[in-house]
Amino acid sequence: MSLYDPLHERLVRFVQTTVWDREEAQDIVSETVLSAFEHFDKVRHHEAFLYYLFTIAKRKINRRYAQQKRLSGMSEEIIDRTPDTSPDVHRQIQIKELRDAITKLPDKYREPLVLFEFSGLSIKEIAEITELSENGVKSRLLRARQQLSELLEGTLHERTT
Repeated sequence: MSLYDPLHERLVRFVQTTVWDREEAQDIVSETVLSAFEHFDKVRHHEAFLYYLFTIAKRKINRRYAQQKRLSGMSEEIIDRTPDTSPDVHRQIQIKELRDAITKLPDKYREPLVLFEFSGLSIKEIAEITELSENGVKSRLLRARQQLSELLEGTLHERTT
């Protein structure tokens, strides 16, 4: 637990931002923690626990998405189930637009963006988790931000016309 406790919030943010459903995120985090501790003996160095944990979470998320696509295709319900508790209507709209824009990003761009911006992982940590070079991560972050900006500008343009 001493290895897990400092990583808990980052893991939860990563999973919640990736699946956008609090209950599903809790399930995935629980499954990730259980799997990590069941196979803890595979971690050779305690410094590698972060990468080990996020890799498990990433695989569990990918399996869930694959199952959902096989069963019914990826429905908008999954994305929109997270209730917003913010009393500010404009903020709720902005959060929904951001959420929708992020989900439209290709996985290869969305994952590094979520890991960096929402989970607070470093470029080096993301490179190890995603098995990319650090320059590859930087490149994908740049492209993710550019595409996200374009998507959000398009949403703004749609709202004003």
